[in-house]
Amino acid sequence: MEQERVQSFTRSGGCLWGKCYNVPDTGETECGEGGFWGDGTADGQSPSELRLSSSDIQLIKERLDIVDLIGDRVRLRRSGRNYIGLCPFHNEKTPSFHVSQERQNYHCFGCGRGGDVFTFVMETEGLDFPQALELLAARAGVTLSKGTGKKKRDGSLYEVTDLAARFFSAQLRAPEGAAGRAYMERRALTERDAARFGLGWSSSSWDSLLRHLREAGVSDRQILATGLAVEGQRGGLYDRFRGRLMFPIRDIAGRVIAFGGRLVDGEGAKYINSPEGEIYSKRRTLYLLHEARKAIRERGRSILVEGYMDALRLHLCGFPETVASLGTSLTEDQARLLKRFSDRCFICYDSDAAGQEAAIRGMYILQGLGLDVQVVTVPSGKDPDELLSSPGGSLAFEEALQNARPLILQHLVSVRESLASPQTRRAGVESLMGGLIQLDPSSIAPYGAELAGALGLYPHEFWRELETFRRKGGGVLRPVPAPERDDSEEEEKKPAPDPLESALCSLLWRGGELRRRVRPEEILGLLSSERVREVAMAILMESPETLEARWLSLGDSWPLSIISGGDAFCDELTDSSRTAPSGTTPWEVVCAALRRRRDEGRLRELDARMKRGEATAEDLTEMRALAAELKRRN
Repeated sequence: MEQERVQSFTRSGGCLWGKCYNVPDTGETECGEGGFWGDGTADGQSPSELRLSSSDIQLIKERLDIVDLIGDRVRLRRSGRNYIGLCPFHNEKTPSFHVSQERQNYHCFGCGRGGDVFTFVMETEGLDFPQALELLAARAGVTLSKGTGKKKRDGSLYEVTDLAARFFSAQLRAPEGAAGRAYMERRALTERDAARFGLGWSSSSWDSLLRHLREAGVSDRQILATGLAVEGQRGGLYDRFRGRLMFPIRDIAGRVIAFGGRLVDGEGAKYINSPEGEIYSKRRTLYLLHEARKAIRERGRSILVEGYMDALRLHLCGFPETVASLGTSLTEDQARLLKRFSDRCFICYDSDAAGQEAAIRGMYILQGLGLDVQVVTVPSGKDPDELLSSPGGSLAFEEALQNARPLILQHLVSVRESLASPQTRRAGVESLMGGLIQLDPSSIAPYGAELAGALGLYPHEFWRELETFRRKGGGVLRPVPAPERDDSEEEEKKPAPDPLESALCSLLWRGGELRRRVRPEEILGLLSSERVREVAMAILMESPETLEARWLSLGDSWPLSIISGGDAFCDELTDSSRTAPSGTTPWEVVCAALRRRRDEGRLRELDARMKRGEATAEDLTEMRALAAELKRRN
């Protein structure tokens, strides 16, 4: 039966599912699963388009490192040849999510999810394949071939913001940017610095950017959607940013999503920023995170400042782990972004009262999400940019980092003056207690005696007062972290593929010579799962590059999860202390185990038939032969 299916499959030209057949009298080929035909067409896509898509996929995978990509969302640590972390697809406390840099794929031993860079982006971001292809192509710097990616309607908003960023950058170098260049000189920023961070200039004209974008074919709807223009009271549009040094704001993938503009002379708001819209959410963005993420992971800490110039200066002075919060109110979404890369964060806001108060609020949000937060006090009432621009500034800032205080002690220092005065004592106590109730008691315990002394209480009285305040709520809104997603409760669990059968598919996928020499009818007979057989059949008949393009464009990540699960099993097999006989390959080990399981299952079936008195003479002969063969293998 299997041999007939293989022959039918071969005649059809190679179906994804192995269910293609030739329609009598027409010479046409149809597929029982609505899949792709052997010529590579589907849903009106021509063979040349599919080949181009496959080529683009491979080029993107060559340029991207899956560890960096997944590391943007999951904090990974090295474990042997692979990296491990908490699975982003289900709720777990012990890491079971493995990422292979060697094979450029991932697999979770807890929920069974697996795949490559494309499936990860599709599943975590909720994108279809064309959207994921477009996003990853931009990240990898790959220009998609004709016929691939998302069909263009009137361009994407990311293209509009990128066009604006390039226009601002050109304006800074042009005669119109003289005021911007003069301001940069006063702030000790060079042309090289401007190029590194994409700084630009918006001229004082009311419509210079507007005219440029319209000439490039950008619609008014898109210009408004990106916040680059404002609609006047009498109708018509005008530029939002005029006469300002421009700071492009990028998402974690490095795409321009918004701008900040700094007034360099004249009257008006010192800074104005893009409004929130389709591609920009202030609460989910950290300035320079796309530049800082690698340094944060390597140094095991992030430095959080308030403004653009502070962040730029710290990067220029040897602190590339710095990001800016785009305002004084730190959000939980920003805190979660930081936690992806490191558990330790140094908050360094301005030394004025408002800055310190913002630092305290941000500390509790971060600490409540499990980060170790330290508050940096910049000496002499300066902001980080001013300190670092002065002689010896880098050494002074490094010293400030070393003298940073943890959350509780910094808060205690900030309210000591209030606690000393009868008129302000209540406000000081409420501020301190309101912060402490957001923390786990184990985080407070090391400072319990000092806190009790500052409040004029015995330690046991302090803990009692804290519990009373906690029950009352203290009049303070506590940040409540969003519950972790547990997909096992939201969707019906799919049966996990058998590890041995997954390993067979994995070895076929990665072994070109192996695919050419194995006999399909023998291999397929070792597999008990119908879906795994279909995947194995497809691998035997098509190249991995073509198959991957097809699976991804169908939105079916299950075959790739089988392969990644098989890779993980083969890694364990290789690393296991239970070594195979000398000269035995992983393929031989896997096939031998599958044959043994198949034969043992058949033996149990025949034995049950014999006990029911239903066995024929042929069954008994087969049973004796199987028993002898299994004994010989032992």
